[in-house]
Amino acid sequence: MHVREHFRTTGRPAGHGYGQRNVADGTAYYAFDHGPVRCVVLDTVNRHGGWQGSIDAGQLDWLHYELTACRDRPVILFSHHPIQTLVNDRRPPGAARRVLDDELRGFLLEHACVVAWINGHTHLHAVTAVGENGAPGGFWQITTASHIDWPQQARMIEILQADGAIAIACTVIDDDAAAEFAGIDEPAGLAALARELAANDWQVRDAITAEGGADAGTADDRNVILLVDWPRP
Repeated sequence: MHVREHFRTTGRPAGHGYGQRNVADGTAYYAFDHGPVRCVVLDTVNRHGGWQGSIDAGQLDWLHYELTACRDRPVILFSHHPIQTLVNDRRPPGAARRVLDDELRGFLLEHACVVAWINGHTHLHAVTAVGENGAPGGFWQITTASHIDWPQQARMIEILQADGAIAIACTVIDDDAAAEFAGIDEPAGLAALARELAANDWQVRDAITAEGGADAGTADDRNVILLVDWPRP
């Protein structure tokens, strides 16, 4: 139902990334091209329940096909869950196995075309290098905080070509709303209300400091330029 609804809206493009294969198969993972970059969107939600993530074996087979087909191109992964939260093995008896963090991490490091993984879920800014000595690959995991709570920031990601490398420029951005609520006669006022409520969240209020607060991460988790050797063997 979730996928079908994306074809019933008036927005464009039809399906919003999903294709007829997703409708027919009941899947929610897909891939598309953005210039020379292959973008692969994973479905990390475990349909058997639980708030942490994982993928099924069928999706792993599809991912193997995608990465093999574009092994000479840079690939960026997108998902809701970051790799360290793919620990949800919930399934009824007889259901297909779930692929968890360690297996998927090892699998991705065997594919040198993967240069970055963009995700969220944890509600905090974090940039982590994922690699292992001896593995042909390695990638940057870029996690961005949520709009529902402090610091209510998004992230702009630019892929740049450099001599012998790919540069991934990450810039955290704020919304253009006042820091103090003064009415909701227009969208900016509603955004200001959300911003004030987020700043007064009692669960994180003590953690908000000049550095930005726990969910904002460190300076190295926000505005950074990440390099990846390219082309890779």
